[in-house]
Amino acid sequence: MSQREHMQRLVELKRALEKDMGITVDMSRYGVEQRLRRLARASEDPAVKALADLLDQPAAAAEPDDSLEPGPRIRGYYRGRPIYDD
Repeated sequence: MSQREHMQRLVELKRALEKDMGITVDMSRYGVEQRLRRLARASEDPAVKALADLLDQPAAAAEPDDSLEPGPRIRGYYRGRPIYDD
């Protein structure tokens, strides 16, 4: 998940918490993400819990693609050139 997507999800969670609990959350303060997660755990609204769960999911794009065949294994380098295993 990119930083932009992460911040968008935090803002969505903030708005849902403000609507559900009738509070105001200052996004410029330190530790706002932890504060939002604690408030989401305390909330009984399923929509708020779903938004908090989206933040906890790891990014699917970060997983390596195992479908590609590995190339020749490089054992080391000599004068800047790779030495391959035979």
